[in-house]
Amino acid sequence: MANNETQNAGDALRTAMQKLNPTTYQEIRDAFHAIGDNLKPLADALETADADHGPEGPLLEEHYLFIQMYDLFRKSNLGAAV
Repeated sequence: MANNETQNAGDALRTAMQKLNPTTYQEIRDAFHAIGDNLKPLADALETADADHGPEGPLLEEHYLFIQMYDLFRKSNLGAAV
């Protein structure tokens, strides 16, 4: 997305969030921050557990999935809106 398109998407998201009732806004905010606080540590823990466990296996495959989720999470504009 071009920089201007990203800014417009972020503005639209902030506007939509401001229109929510306070309870819904808070639920979204809390869930967002819980994911942000835990997604990367989970991916790191899976990678470490795989290294401690031996040859690359299912734990490392899970690490790859969760690190991809983390990368996508960081691309979200929601953080600027909550």
